[in-house]
Amino acid sequence: MTLPTNADSTFNLLVGRPSDAEVPAPPEVPPPGLTAIGPHLSEKSLREGALVLTSVGIAHSVVHAAHGAFLLVHDRDYARARKNLNSYEEENRNFPPKVQRERPRYAGLPLLAMAFVALVVFAWITGPVASPNGAYFERGASVAARILEQPYRAVTALTLHADGAHVVSNLVSGSIFGRALERRAGPGTALFGVVTAGTLGNLANGLFYRSEGLHHASIGASTGVFAIIGLLATLQIVAFARRSWTPEGKRPWTEFVAPIVGGLTLLGTLGASPETDVLAHVFGFAAGLVVGLPIAFAVRWLPKVKWPVEALLGVVALSVVGGAWALAS
Repeated sequence: MTLPTNADSTFNLLVGRPSDAEVPAPPEVPPPGLTAIGPHLSEKSLREGALVLTSVGIAHSVVHAAHGAFLLVHDRDYARARKNLNSYEEENRNFPPKVQRERPRYAGLPLLAMAFVALVVFAWITGPVASPNGAYFERGASVAARILEQPYRAVTALTLHADGAHVVSNLVSGSIFGRALERRAGPGTALFGVVTAGTLGNLANGLFYRSEGLHHASIGASTGVFAIIGLLATLQIVAFARRSWTPEGKRPWTEFVAPIVGGLTLLGTLGASPETDVLAHVFGFAAGLVVGLPIAFAVRWLPKVKWPVEALLGVVALSVVGGAWALAS
């Protein structure tokens, strides 16, 4: 809107602000050769507009009115001032971004943590490796030389632990990461994913040492723990990809790489001590990344937990473990 003031100047108001009837006029007509931009209805808006003009070297002054304030610029600078102010408003239209709270797919009891507690109970039954119950380790360890003839060992090895410190460390890490996984995937899906990926990790580890002609035996749920980390990484990557298809636009590539980098960092921090089977951890993480793909897409297609499906997957996972020990016995 333009309000004629005299023969030498025009008083221009900001396009896109309130309608002509609502736009308040400043108390005085700007001097000839100046144009007013406004009204700015808050001190924050006025301050930001002044900073924008200052940053691009446009001289300006401020005029306060009863219902807002105006920025005065020279007529010759008006087009450039308006362009920079419009660009600033466009860039900051949705800033700060809305915080998206996580809506977990499952928020019930920590069932995966209970599964790791069951491993502690089983460790009390088996005792340490050197105990009189060492037959459990003889029958259930993942031995590279026997992994092809007795593939059930890849499952049973996940339930065996060398000593109390070993099982407690897996209890703590498995419960923390397992809770995060079941919140995103559901308890039955999470348990099935851990057993599947952990088994594949042990198989790959045994086959590697077998191919190298090396004697190797491994035990422990840590392969499953790192499988959980791999599963979480894939779920997060697919979630980022899904949000990139929304109207908000694509996400930076760093958000896709970050989950894998985080997983590798945890691998180096938690699973690279001299006493640990590092390759078993690596293969468990890699198996989790692969197994996580169908799980991530299934979670996307079924955003809400389907309890018959979760129950079926949980029963299958527990049956695989029980069946493996039946074969070992």
